[in-house]
Amino acid sequence: MRGSGRLRLVLVLLVLTAFTLTALDSRSGSGGPFDTLRRGGDALFGPAQRAVGGAARSVGGALGGLPRLGTYSSDNRALREENDRLRTQLRETDDLRRERDSWNELLKLKDAGSYTMVPAHVSAIGATMGFEWTVTLDAGSRDGLAVDQTVVDGRGLVGRTVRVGPYTSVVVLVADPAFGVGVRLARSGQFGVLTGQGEGRMGFQLLGGDARASIDDGFVTTGSDTFVPGVPVGRVTATDSDPNALTRTGSVAPYVDVASLDLVGVVVEPPRRTPRVPLPSASAGASAKAGAAPRSSASP
Repeated sequence: MRGSGRLRLVLVLLVLTAFTLTALDSRSGSGGPFDTLRRGGDALFGPAQRAVGGAARSVGGALGGLPRLGTYSSDNRALREENDRLRTQLRETDDLRRERDSWNELLKLKDAGSYTMVPAHVSAIGATMGFEWTVTLDAGSRDGLAVDQTVVDGRGLVGRTVRVGPYTSVVVLVADPAFGVGVRLARSGQFGVLTGQGEGRMGFQLLGGDARASIDDGFVTTGSDTFVPGVPVGRVTATDSDPNALTRTGSVAPYVDVASLDLVGVVVEPPRRTPRVPLPSASAGASAKAGAAPRSSASP
């Protein structure tokens, strides 16, 4: 390290001496007193000058070859803006696709059940009037809604209206622990009752000692003053194994994911006869939970 530092110092001194002699020689002109000394200096210091000059040219060329920072900064900004625009467009496209799919599913349920319904969007989720699981809709009495009407989405039962204003309505969801609905097994026609047990769970109780339910059996509404008949509610996920029980009980997974509600339909007029609505697939709950989060501003 000491040797290389000393060598660099000697090289610098030689170069400075060469520059000094060149300046003095330029003042004295050709044939002056420094002419002989200049020729000797050229022979001695020429290689050093060429080395220094080459290094300077190399550095200059490298600097000249660097990109223009201002131009590239402008290009990067334009690329970021274009990327942001495309991301926004993609999100809007996804929203439109989900909206289209929701409309198609709701229309299929409407046509299959011959239901007369008013479409609405969920505008908020939260506890209201002492109910634990509720949503607020952006439709009310001016749209034909009333208390105790059936609320569905494209997969099945969402809940019932419990409060209706001119422009908004409150719906208690199937997940609410106080919620209950009369049902029948779609396969056998056996009657029972479903009750809410929180998000993703309901309990069932079949009426009659001979009633039986199997895993993946589907339940639909029986019809009442509140609920229209034939609406899919959920499928059996577990059954009570006690053979001595007077009633058969178990667990049900609702077809509707109450945490991902958006477009719903409020049935304002029941069908003239009990419809036969196709049940959603057994994977309905899983696919719903894998979808988008609700648009609502609060959670229960």
